[in-house]
Amino acid sequence: MSRIAKTLTAASTLALFAGMTQASTGAFPECIASPTEQGTQEIAKLMFHQLPIEHQHKIALNGGIGSEDFDLNAFQNGAAIDISEEIKVDLTAHEYLDMLVSDQLASRLTQEQWNILNAIADSLDADRTVPHLCFAPDTDREFAFAVNQLIEFQFQVRFQQTSRWNRTATDGSGLTQGEPTTLTYSFVPDGTTIPNSGLGLGSGSSVLFAWLNSRYGSPANWQPLFDQVFDRWAELTGLSYVYEPNDDGANTNGPVGILGLRGDVRIAAYNFANDGNFGVLAYNNFPNDGDMIFDAYDSFFNTTSNNSLRLRNVAAHEHGHGLGMLHVCPDNQTKLMEPFASTQYDGPQLDDILNGQRHYGDPTEPNNDPGSAIDMGDFDASAFFALSNVSIDDNSDYDMFTFNLTERAQLTFVIGPQAGQYQSGSQTSSCNNGNLVNYNAIQDLEIDLYEGTNLITPLAGANSEGAGGLDTLVYDLEDTGVYYVIVSAASNVNNVQRYQVTSFTSELPPIECPADLTGDGNLDFFDVSAFLGAFSASEPDGDFDGNGVWNFFDVSSFLAAFSAGCP
Repeated sequence: MSRIAKTLTAASTLALFAGMTQASTGAFPECIASPTEQGTQEIAKLMFHQLPIEHQHKIALNGGIGSEDFDLNAFQNGAAIDISEEIKVDLTAHEYLDMLVSDQLASRLTQEQWNILNAIADSLDADRTVPHLCFAPDTDREFAFAVNQLIEFQFQVRFQQTSRWNRTATDGSGLTQGEPTTLTYSFVPDGTTIPNSGLGLGSGSSVLFAWLNSRYGSPANWQPLFDQVFDRWAELTGLSYVYEPNDDGANTNGPVGILGLRGDVRIAAYNFANDGNFGVLAYNNFPNDGDMIFDAYDSFFNTTSNNSLRLRNVAAHEHGHGLGMLHVCPDNQTKLMEPFASTQYDGPQLDDILNGQRHYGDPTEPNNDPGSAIDMGDFDASAFFALSNVSIDDNSDYDMFTFNLTERAQLTFVIGPQAGQYQSGSQTSSCNNGNLVNYNAIQDLEIDLYEGTNLITPLAGANSEGAGGLDTLVYDLEDTGVYYVIVSAASNVNNVQRYQVTSFTSELPPIECPADLTGDGNLDFFDVSAFLGAFSASEPDGDFDGNGVWNFFDVSSFLAAFSAGCP
């Protein structure tokens, strides 16, 4: 077989290059080794022209490799840029592999590593989907980069995502972006057939229970580790997980989830071919195939400190791929979906949360109508409400809040971004940079307040600070009852905006009713009697017009105020 590669056409998978730090040294993992300079330039130029034109422009402005032929003047003048002659649309996976593997790397590769690379290229040339791989820290960095680039080439996209789940055993079909989703998961019984995935890792029978029981004693000790992984994703996104205790032992990576029969996500393990300890650790397909396959008995997982953080972070990362997430750079140990795993964090981080909420919404979903609005509870004149980790997944999404006002009060409702500014981008050989994006300022959010019986015309709105600012709505509510607040995008950006809410009420000044001399809120005979008594005694309440003289005009002013009633 040749050692060559191609632009991908199959919906493929990614490689996780595990760079776990050793607790005793505190050392950070190395980045992936680069190919030769010539190879890097050739690959960069090919990949550069696959990017959206606006991203090519940004790279060219910064003098990025591969952008030498980009016509900045033509772009800025709006001229069309013809790159058709520079893209080899008929490149095969084996041809692309030949570009990826430098002579130096070729001299170091073992026969088993060649088997993996050629098996992936064979699968891609046959338009077969291949899952992503997870590598241990001591794997040759240049080999790991070649594997990842071979698989990931088609996914050089702005936001590091591929498609999401569109059907599950619980929800059925027709699921779309931002829609909350329920996934079931099960553990396949030992002996279940795991077919050849086209990765050069062979096939096998699952030994998940035998393997993990040998490490933890019983399923009661290791299955909760996976529960924790799924619970954390559920806490941060619009995903819900249900443990499916049944698994019929059907082959992995194919059969769909069926309630009472098998999970949407199935977890298995076998001893990978062409691999030993600290090689390939696991692989996972993209939706709608979320099966997670581990390399059984790999000693990488023997370290169980920090509540088995190695196993949990690899599982959380792999499931991220199973949710439709790609690798993200730079590798600075701040994001779960970085190519290198790390023990510097536990589970999904900010970038992973944004990724998950873009696909599946936030934990409060659904919240787009009065029946499912976020309930802030009963509000008196001293109420307080706060909520974080909420988002709109794009400019067409909106969130609805509701409260029941039990007494007249002044409402204050404040929203502000809850993300950050950081570098992010698709994986490169060094994985040391990305585009600086301010995720606090993706959308310009706005607030609208509605009375419960009229969701057409808002009572008030707030949108004064622009994207990334704090918007504050303040409104005096004189009438008790149900109210709704809607947070939406005033901008037209097709991306996720995470934000937080703070709302509180305060007392309004007393309603002035001068003729209510008894102060009971009612105008009646007792107020008339109180006025006449004060008038006869020349007391202050009898001087109704306040001029220091008790005369006919005080009587006339009181009678007019009494007739007008209280507001």
